[in-house]
Amino acid sequence: MNAWEIEELVIEVAEHLDGFTPLVRAGHPAYLVGPGGARLVVQPLWNRQGRIRVLGVYPDGSRSVLPDQRRHEITVTAARGAVFIAKKIDRRLLPGYRTDLAACHGRLAARATQDGTRAQLAETLITLLPGARLIDNERATVISWRLGTASGTFTIHGDVTATIQIAAADRELTERIADAVRHRAS
Repeated sequence: MNAWEIEELVIEVAEHLDGFTPLVRAGHPAYLVGPGGARLVVQPLWNRQGRIRVLGVYPDGSRSVLPDQRRHEITVTAARGAVFIAKKIDRRLLPGYRTDLAACHGRLAARATQDGTRAQLAETLITLLPGARLIDNERATVISWRLGTASGTFTIHGDVTATIQIAAADRELTERIADAVRHRAS
């Protein structure tokens, strides 16, 4: 099947899948876009003439949050027609894909909340400790600081737990830091 035939098939299949619309752009794969952020890519199988692959796609950035996500795909004979393909998608692909997609969206939302909370705590500590250095990655934010003879590091993990190391700080500085962490963490 060529790209034009796939695009026509996707448009026809979308008519028979409840809530799905076709997304067809020249030079790009053809998609069926559905409720709840569902995206199904439809591609010809290069090694099996007349068959297509329908693959459930997860949102961008989800692979790092859920590296063990199941792959949801089916292959069907294109010649069987749009109604047959839509039924196969609805029966064989969508039940498991929708469940895993909902879990993926939940994890992405939780991660966005964690990242926001982590950023707020890091901002508070940077303000409290002038000259502090910040190193941020997907899993943790590390803040290193030195004030006179006192020094320390804060490692704020993705779930907003923190590892705190403070060396040679006086009581006042330690209490200010603890107070800032307590107020931002709650």
